[in-house]
Amino acid sequence: MEYPVLLEGERVGAAAVEEEGERLAVTLRCREDGRGLFRGYLVCPGGEVPLGLLEPRGRELWLQRRLLREELRPLGRPVGVRLGMSYAFAGEWQALRDPALFAAAAGEELSGDLLWRQAGSLRQLALPYDPTRPFPLVRLFCFARILTIRGRRYAVYAFDGENRPRMQPTTPDPSAGRPG
Repeated sequence: MEYPVLLEGERVGAAAVEEEGERLAVTLRCREDGRGLFRGYLVCPGGEVPLGLLEPRGRELWLQRRLLREELRPLGRPVGVRLGMSYAFAGEWQALRDPALFAAAAGEELSGDLLWRQAGSLRQLALPYDPTRPFPLVRLFCFARILTIRGRRYAVYAFDGENRPRMQPTTPDPSAGRPG
């Protein structure tokens, strides 16, 4: 039987689940998007079964596992497969869908074309920067670093786990783009 492989509700691949005597063979194939390392989970009515870490193979992520059907019996027949991010690669800027994530740290309400990423122990926030307009988060001006990300200039701020602003290294960050 074939199931879609879902990541955050979006189909990113397919999983074949086949009976092989006393075992269930599960093979996952997904597109590789470079965002990080992912784990697969077989979803059953009674819970999820961890399948392990997907490995890169060319432009795909791949995983194959054989499970004892007897161990799965209490959970019921599989109904799907999902991925969960195990480790996010630094450098992947994402649209900030929930500005409240940074509002307390920034000390003001945030809006607009905002980006964020996890960079080691720091969370970085990127706000559009235009030298002809007021500086974004002027009260944190000294913590900002101007970077070009995806062809657009941003004021980038870093916050630690307690939402305190932190200075950032001044060495070039190839994953972010060129310095502004």
